[in-house]
Amino acid sequence: MQPDPRARAGWQRPPEPPVTFWWFLVPLLTCGLGTAPMVLAGAIKLRSRTHLILSGVYFVAFFGNCAGSAVTSDGSDSTVAILLSMVSMVLWVAGTFHVGFLQQRVRAEFFSRNPQPRPQPPAYGRATPRPRLTHYPPPRPDWNRAPAVDPALAKAQWRAARREEARRVQAEQPSIASELMIGRPDLPGREYDDGGLVDVNHVPAEWLARALRIDRPLADRIVAARDLHNGFTSPDELLVYCDGLTPEKLSQFRDRLVFVPR
Repeated sequence: MQPDPRARAGWQRPPEPPVTFWWFLVPLLTCGLGTAPMVLAGAIKLRSRTHLILSGVYFVAFFGNCAGSAVTSDGSDSTVAILLSMVSMVLWVAGTFHVGFLQQRVRAEFFSRNPQPRPQPPAYGRATPRPRLTHYPPPRPDWNRAPAVDPALAKAQWRAARREEARRVQAEQPSIASELMIGRPDLPGREYDDGGLVDVNHVPAEWLARALRIDRPLADRIVAARDLHNGFTSPDELLVYCDGLTPEKLSQFRDRLVFVPR
């Protein structure tokens, strides 16, 4: 028989783990008669002197039980018959558990002597070298990973959405907007978050300076101008009537302004 040309020189088939799941069935199904041979087989596999001695004990108990049964076959001595029955039960029950323990020990001993390589998961997202290639493919994108969002940016976007909702309530349901105190951070007891809207026509100067982050003199000029013209209707009127307010400064808080009629 010719050797397999595909096999490398000196290559040997790796040892296969022993199949021992059926060992405990031998003493169980034979009522203990197969205990001694199975314990002997396990002792040889494990090279264990202790289990080799125990297998000899099982053999002595088995043959002694057979001899005792032949002598007392007429049933003359009931005490000996009870003792022989107990020996038979030990060979059956204890032998089954002993063989079950040995079958686990034999497999564990095999895997400790012959460690099995663990299968590696496919390295998705990492380039692996390939023969006869001058370049490597780009890593596979991770479609399951969501892009990171800055918490501060997410909070600012959420407040902008709240302002849009509050503006719709102010335009469509003024009575509810008044009850929710939209644009009035100066009033106590507010429960509705309007995203930081400021009612320029009613908020005091100190709250204008605090909410819009502007200087107090500019806030005083805005209050004086609104009292003089009975309120504003748009941000552009602030540029016309308020000295010191530039378009660049107005653009910093333009989207936070609301103008409730006085």
